[in-house]
Amino acid sequence: MEKLKQRKVISEKEEEDFISKLPDVLLSCIISLLPFVEGVRTSVLSRRWETVWKYSSHLDFDQGKMLKPLIDKYIQTSDPTTRLKMAMCRKISPGDERYFDTIAEAAMLITSIMDNHIGPLKSCSIRHLVESCASGDVVGWMRKLLEKEVPEVSVELECFDYFRLINDIVLMEVGCTLNIPFEVFSNFKVFKLKNYRFTPTHFSNSSQVLQTLTLDNLDIKPNNFQDILSHCSSLENLIIARCDSLGVNVKIDSLTIKYLKIHDMIVQNLLISAVNVEIVEIDSIICDIGEIIFETPKLQVLHAFSDLEKSKHFLSLYGNMVLGTTDIHKRYRASGYRGSSMGSIFQNLVTLSLDLDLEKSINLIALYSALKFCRRLMNLEINNKVNLGKENETYDENTDDSMSYGEYMFWQKMEPCECINNQLKFVRIKGYKGGKFEYEFVKYLITNSQVIENIILWFVDDSSWVEVVATICLLSYPKISSKLSIDLKPGPEYKKKYGDNFEKWVTTLK
Repeated sequence: MEKLKQRKVISEKEEEDFISKLPDVLLSCIISLLPFVEGVRTSVLSRRWETVWKYSSHLDFDQGKMLKPLIDKYIQTSDPTTRLKMAMCRKISPGDERYFDTIAEAAMLITSIMDNHIGPLKSCSIRHLVESCASGDVVGWMRKLLEKEVPEVSVELECFDYFRLINDIVLMEVGCTLNIPFEVFSNFKVFKLKNYRFTPTHFSNSSQVLQTLTLDNLDIKPNNFQDILSHCSSLENLIIARCDSLGVNVKIDSLTIKYLKIHDMIVQNLLISAVNVEIVEIDSIICDIGEIIFETPKLQVLHAFSDLEKSKHFLSLYGNMVLGTTDIHKRYRASGYRGSSMGSIFQNLVTLSLDLDLEKSINLIALYSALKFCRRLMNLEINNKVNLGKENETYDENTDDSMSYGEYMFWQKMEPCECINNQLKFVRIKGYKGGKFEYEFVKYLITNSQVIENIILWFVDDSSWVEVVATICLLSYPKISSKLSIDLKPGPEYKKKYGDNFEKWVTTLK
């Protein structure tokens, strides 16, 4: 009998609801991590939970997943052109029930949740259907969020295959066009737009607080883009992705931007004129016939990378000789150096990260030229591009007569580089294969850098045993810096499968 009582006590303790005993503040934080539908559903758990969701700090809406499976069935059985026309009529006559459908009901549900939310809302994400763009619901939601003083807002148009079935160009534009008054979106502190034809209106110099702006896959006119930059007096962070509508000549002119990221775009000429920018990230930009010019005197961090799966060419800071391809090299030889612009880019750099094939002599010259202008550089990361394909192998730059001091004496014969000798502390080389130019560069760092603290070499998977062992021998060279440590890492594929044990990886090489 006593054992049965003990089991009953244990069972009651196990069934005790500890979560419901948490303070409302913590419960609302937990609910904020859920999609809004699941968050609202918690209101049926008990009276204690009825209003907890109304105090969540984040709302996350996905209109296409609301009222399932009703919306799925409606989209599959109705004509997209008819739906868009109904949405347009609903914008003109919002009270006319003839123009209400399942998608409109989902939009009304989003509006109702916003209206009933009570607590301070820190952020809101909305992913919606094209019909809500045509009906004007999206702009209406943003106005509500602005009234609630929500600082961070993300809005995304969900792109469906059925959208391509619409033959009417005007309807297609209505379904993806977002007309937002400037005073609306510029009064969010953080604002992100994705997959729209963006036409901001009513530009003015009224009070605005926008600090971070992300434009992803937008069709935006260059003059509208320039208007945004010129009127956003508080803008500090700008992220641009896949905005090819800006044209082949992209100009970013701002007095306030401090952080700039541009990725996955095709441009011919890119001018970055930002006197206060401190960090620039450029990822997978195709610019194989034009130029990229920086007017960034306060630049401290420069990341310049490209994904070879997305593009065939390196990003090239033309005229500043940071990176080189065959085309850039030819134009560089024809146009000559631009020493003054190089100095303005590199003089304040603390961190430099870039794609660079260290086995090409022209790139060694480019790297040396950049480092000569660096006075404060402490971190250098090189993504050493190897196995670039036939297109890049047709021109053997290692035979270039610019390597006047011989193939493997480049660094030793050049004038001392103040940056390497007295500033550089951390060096990372990814895609290291152990070629002679790579080897000589690392050797030069070991024997000349007085304050360097760490060198990390990430090898490629197809490195040869001979080249890897030769690199290992570098560990025995006399180090100028007493703080220097050298870490050797195995190939990435080996690391994924077996871990980062370098010694074991070496035993697998041929």
